[in-house]
Amino acid sequence: MRPSHAWKSVPVLAPLVFGHRVGDLASVGRAAVAAVAFALAASAGYLVNDVVDAPADRLDPRRATRPVASGALAPRVAWAAAGALALVALGAAFAFLPRLAGLGLAGYLALSLSYTLLWKRVALLAPLVIAGGFVLRVLVGSWAVPVIPSPWLVSLTGLLALALAVAKREADARSKAGTPPRRIRVATDALLLASLLGYAAYTVAPSTVALHGTRRLAWTIPVVAVALARFRDRLRRAEPPRGPAEIVARDPMILALGAAWLIACAWIVAAAR
Repeated sequence: MRPSHAWKSVPVLAPLVFGHRVGDLASVGRAAVAAVAFALAASAGYLVNDVVDAPADRLDPRRATRPVASGALAPRVAWAAAGALALVALGAAFAFLPRLAGLGLAGYLALSLSYTLLWKRVALLAPLVIAGGFVLRVLVGSWAVPVIPSPWLVSLTGLLALALAVAKREADARSKAGTPPRRIRVATDALLLASLLGYAAYTVAPSTVALHGTRRLAWTIPVVAVALARFRDRLRRAEPPRGPAEIVARDPMILALGAAWLIACAWIVAAAR
């Protein structure tokens, strides 16, 4: 329901690449089902969020054009569509994926609903809940393939997602007040830097080299560094202010760097086998 958020299903596919299962068609098929199921589940969550937030969205120029807030979509229709999307997502997950993956998707739907109704109003917990949703994407992707979830992949996904969640708070504050509080900007910078350093450490860790049989993943560090720097620049300079989802979806450079990183990682991992 929000095309600019479609890229958020990418973490579901990461275990396929880093778990050395790209060459297995059955694994590719299960990963694709998991990614589509997550896209449907996320759309259901966005619809519920739009219904609950419609009164506030009408007062925000950036969100007033959302279907429910603008009156283009009736709340009852949005609730029905959300339920249908959630049922299709769960049905596909339990029909075509291992049971654990289906349970993980159900957990994501519960987390998404609790975020909309409760956690998004708790400033310190909201970013952690958002990060938890991304971690569930990686876990479900791992269980779908199936491969053992990588502690590195899970932790780095959570760290980067936390950075994006705090960046969203920064964008919201910039939209409302012009200049976000310094503590939020510092937190965003610290988490982005920690994400880069964590990824660099992952690429050269002995366990990574042993698993993939190569040190060449370190070649992708500059790509990640440039992508994060570009994201930070757009977060601070884009007019009107945009949230992380819109920045990533609308910036050709970030999209190109993301695609280049994924392709490079897939090639390096496959070539080393």
